[in-house]
Formats: sequence, structure tokens, C-alpha cells
Amino acid sequence: MEKDKNRISLTNKSNIATTTTLAIVATLLFLLFQLIQPFFLIFISAFILSVLLNPLFTYLNTKRNFSKTISALIAIVFFLIVALIPLGGTITLLIQEIRAIISQNNTALFRKELIEVIYGFLNQFGLSIDNFSSEINNFLINSLRFLSANLTKVLSSTLGLIVNIILTMLVTFNFLVHREKMIRYIFQLNPLGRIHLERLSNKASEIIVGTIRGNIIVVTIQAVLGGIGFFLFGVQSPILLGILYGLASMIPTIGIAFIWIPISASLIISGNVFGAIGIVVWSLTSNVVMDNFLSPKIIGSQTKMHPILMLFGILGGINVFGIIGIIVGPTIIALSLVALEIYRELLKD
Repeated sequence: MEKDKNRISLTNKSNIATTTTLAIVATLLFLLFQLIQPFFLIFISAFILSVLLNPLFTYLNTKRNFSKTISALIAIVFFLIVALIPLGGTITLLIQEIRAIISQNNTALFRKELIEVIYGFLNQFGLSIDNFSSEINNFLINSLRFLSANLTKVLSSTLGLIVNIILTMLVTFNFLVHREKMIRYIFQLNPLGRIHLERLSNKASEIIVGTIRGNIIVVTIQAVLGGIGFFLFGVQSPILLGILYGLASMIPTIGIAFIWIPISASLIISGNVFGAIGIVVWSLTSNVVMDNFLSPKIIGSQTKMHPILMLFGILGGINVFGIIGIIVGPTIIALSLVALEIYRELLKD
């Protein structure tokens, strides 16, 4: 009888110790989450980047016998070069296009036509050029006041962006160098077993790489379609606008509206109503086809995910995480499906 009481007492102590430990761990994890929450997107971005760079890192480390530190540095520098060269080329092309527009339009004939267009447009609304000039002057003064008042915020945002990029590179570096240690630690904590965790890890890598590859294809197609449309309907600098059109298409549904609406308005003001209607029809048609059919299908084929799930994953991801949600949203859906499949298999066993 006394032994049974001692056993019960030991069991109760063990339960109390376990419960207390779990409560402490849960509290600390909650505090840790609160601590890193402001940097959540940095960690997600670094994780995605480390998945993309891991094949190059592994090749340099195992095949070329570079140290992990050197391999990670080379991989990150390679990424920065690959990212900056196209960006620099695009900026150079945009500058050339803008210069071409200025040189083409900086003529007396253009100024005369522009003045006539402005007079005609203002007369339709019963306005005079003097009143219009006054409004423009007030607008410029207010704009300068706004810029001067918010200059600190602009500089702070720019500095914040630079700091975030540096932090992302640092976290990516550590993810690459300490990847094996992190994986071993996660495996030790994992209650599902190594096989199931590897399935989740492989699926995450597949979705991340496939989504990025698919989005590159979609942006390229959208840029080409936009450039063709602008060329067909007589819009100046179709290459410049096509590039902007493609980049804007990364935001589903409404992204390209930031490009075609101002262009259509400028065509109407200049008297090219047919061109404006053509741009509207072309943009809306291509956008509907791309966003609802081709884009989910292209990205879905790269990720082996159903187009409908891909569409909702992208839209939901952008709504929650911002632009990086294009990758995070589909990844979460894919991992959820794999987790449900694992749960179904465990129920069978």
C-alpha cells in the first residue's frame, strides 16, 4: 500500500514537472515569437533565398572543396550579381527610353501641338489657361511642402530597406553554413519521423523553386504582351512600358491597371480615342487570360499544384505577406496538403 502511494506520488511529481516544463517552454517560445515577429519577413526571405542557393552552395562545398563560409559567400555574391545585372540593364534601358522621349518631344512642333491639346481640353470644362496655371502652381507648392515634411520618413524608409537587405543576406549566410546542424536539430524535435519531415522539406523546396521559375516566365510573357499592345496602338516607348507592364503584373488582377489606365487617359487627352480603347481592351483581355488561365497553369505546372489552388495561394499570400506572398502563399497550401496526407497515412497505421 505504501509502495502504491509512493508510485502515485512519483507519478504526480513527474506530471507536475512535465507540465511546468511545457508551460515554461511555451511561454519562452511565445516571447521569442514576439521578439522576432518584426523580422518575420526577413527570415522568410532568407529561407527562400537559401533554398535557391543551396545547390550552388553544395556544389562549391563538396565538389570544389571550398569551406562552408567561402561557399556561402560566393553563392550570395553570385545571387547579388545575377540580380543586379538585369536590374542595372533594365534601368539603363529605361533611361535611354526616357531620353529618347525627351529628345523626340523637345521640338517646337510638339510644344505647339501640346499647347493646342491643353487649350482644347481645358475649354471642354470651361477652364482658362490662367486658372489652370494657378492650380498647377499651387499643386507644385503643396507637393514640395509635402516632400520636405516627409523627407525624414523617405530617408528612414530607404535606410530601413538597406538594413533589411543586409539582414536578409546575413540570415541567408547562416542558413547555408549551419543548414545541416539546423536540420539535425529539427529532426530531433520532430514527432512525425524523419521520412515525413523530409517529405515536407522536399515539397517546400519544390514549391519555392517552381513558383519563382513560373513567375519569371509569367512576367516575361506579360512584358512581351504589353509591349506588343503598346506598339500596335501607337504608344511611344513600347519597350519601356512593356517592362513596367510585366513587373506590375506580379500583382495579380490590379497590377497592370497602374500602367494601362494612365496610358489610356493620355491617349484620350491627345485625341487618340481608338488607341485608348485598344489599350483598354488589349490590357483587360490579356490580364483576364493570364491571371485566370495561363498564369496559374504555368506556375502550377512548375510546382505540380492545381491551378485553382495556386491562384488562391498567390492572392491570399499577397494579402497576408505582401509581395513575397507570391511564393509563401502557395508554399503554405502545398505543405498543408502534404501534412493532411501524412495525417491520413498515420490514421491508417
